[in-house]
Amino acid sequence: MIDTYFGLFGLLGGLIIGLSGLYWGNKLAGKRRGLDERHHLIRTKAKSSSWIITLAAVYVLFAVAILNPGVSLAFVLAMIILVQLGSWCCFIFYYQTKY
Repeated sequence: MIDTYFGLFGLLGGLIIGLSGLYWGNKLAGKRRGLDERHHLIRTKAKSSSWIITLAAVYVLFAVAILNPGVSLAFVLAMIILVQLGSWCCFIFYYQTKY
């Protein structure tokens, strides 16, 4: 039971730390004029390209989960989020060098 409490505490703590980091990062970037049109263009293109890769990964991973009963749903969902965040990060670096 105590493991459940620590898990929930970790989830809540991670959420609070992540949101505060996002807030302070955007605040500092705004002061340094880092949130311009180029920034928004790169982020928008990276998100859209990342969702295309994620959609393909969803189809492949759920097909694997259906065909192989040994694969758990938790593994599939973890891989989908890993593909989403990894492809988003890669596309941000790609579009930063392109634009």
